[in-house]
Amino acid sequence: MSDTLNIKSVSISRRDSFNSRDPQTRDLKPFHSGSIKILLLENVSPTAVDILKKAGYQVEFHTKALDKDTLIEKIKDVHAIGI
Repeated sequence: MSDTLNIKSVSISRRDSFNSRDPQTRDLKPFHSGSIKILLLENVSPTAVDILKKAGYQVEFHTKALDKDTLIEKIKDVHAIGI
C-alpha cells in the first residue's frame, strides 16, 4: 500500500498581491526597526547587511561562525539570527 500526497501549486505574483490592496492600507510595523538587533554569521551577503542597516536595524556581522560560548552570549541580546 502506498500513501500519496497531491499538492496543487498556485502561482501568485508579488505585483498582483500589491495591486489588490486598498491604497489606504499600510504595512504594520509592530516595532521601531532601530530597536531590533540582528546577528548575521558565516559571511552573509554584504548587500543584505546594507539593506538591513539602511532599513534602520542594528546589525552585527561576522564572516565566520562563532564558537559555542560566544554564540550563546551573543544570542541573548538579538531578535534575529541570519546564517
